[in-house]
Amino acid sequence: MKTYVNNCFRIVICALVTLFLLDFSVLAYPPDPDNAALLYYQAFLLYEKTDDTMGDMISDLAAGKIEPNPQILKHIENCSAAIYLVVTASELDKCDWGLRYSEGLDLQMPYLSQIRNIVKLILADARKSLAEGDYNFAIERCLTARRIALHVAEGPTLINFLVGVTVETLADECIEDILSSQQVDLETLKYLKAQLSELDNKRKPIKYFLVTEQEVMGMYFQPQRVKELLPFIDNQSLITIKDEAQADIRKAVLAADEQFCRRNLAYFNECWEAIYSAVELPYEQAYKKLAEINDSIKQKSEENPDTILTMVLAPAIQRIYNHDIKIRTFSNALRTALEIYIIKTQTGHLPEELPAGMPKDLFSGEDFEYEKKADGFVLRCKKPDLMKDETYVYEFKVK
Repeated sequence: MKTYVNNCFRIVICALVTLFLLDFSVLAYPPDPDNAALLYYQAFLLYEKTDDTMGDMISDLAAGKIEPNPQILKHIENCSAAIYLVVTASELDKCDWGLRYSEGLDLQMPYLSQIRNIVKLILADARKSLAEGDYNFAIERCLTARRIALHVAEGPTLINFLVGVTVETLADECIEDILSSQQVDLETLKYLKAQLSELDNKRKPIKYFLVTEQEVMGMYFQPQRVKELLPFIDNQSLITIKDEAQADIRKAVLAADEQFCRRNLAYFNECWEAIYSAVELPYEQAYKKLAEINDSIKQKSEENPDTILTMVLAPAIQRIYNHDIKIRTFSNALRTALEIYIIKTQTGHLPEELPAGMPKDLFSGEDFEYEKKADGFVLRCKKPDLMKDETYVYEFKVK
């Protein structure tokens, strides 16, 4: 009897312990999100909306055009919760924006305009910190913006690419100003150089976005979807079509059958293969090859109905490619400048020439031209941007 009672007692105790543990497992909170986009979307909700005047002031401060003022400082303080979420999000690896790419040209991406606003806020905070003498904090804010640029580019469309370029350019301009306005210590210079190198290695190649563009546009090369292009054809702000050709294109699209779509898709894919080959070439050759492809599409569209849809859907590939070369060259100039600053900090003077193995000027494929000045140095591209007929010069001051 005593053994029976003891066994029953043990069973009751085990059951209670099990229930106790189960209760705690139920009460345990779930893990934090591992998708950065979820935190960005929350930050957009917490971001304090601005009127045009405040929006302009934030933009000007982010670009270094004005100094911080009490109104801006108050706005930054009011957005501290949003900033915290954005910084946290930028440090995550995964960023899935949850877009329905099957919607094609109707795909809405309102978060991209909000990203621009939040990045300007982040860089305004960097400029504020720089004005207060805290260049380390300012640099961290710039790196946050660079990480956001990578997350924007996780959406593999050309629009994502272009917004990512805008974000990265703003961040790099801020870093350039920090280096020119402060005497940054050696440890921070090495840290910043390593961070920029790591972020550059994570940047998606231009082909990543072009492949998605080809796949998304390719959805329209079927009779049941091709007519969805009519509003796009009619909107002259989206695509430039000669007035006399517009009626013919509409007629061809309205009458599109399986054979028309199949032949147009074959030409479309042929053009994209030529584009992929072109962007692998050195800059000058690539730019000219892309111009040839673009001209060929326009000429053939006037006489060959198999090229109509390619003419309607082909992006401004030269301009997009040019943006890619420009932003990567700017980043290479920053990393080269950091090496020069490191040498200056270690030796007490600027080097007489560039050290070996520096990142290249992608417009020429060669090292940047380096020139010492009384108050710093400049890095100059050796060949021009063919779209703007401009040779870029990057100026750095030395305190």
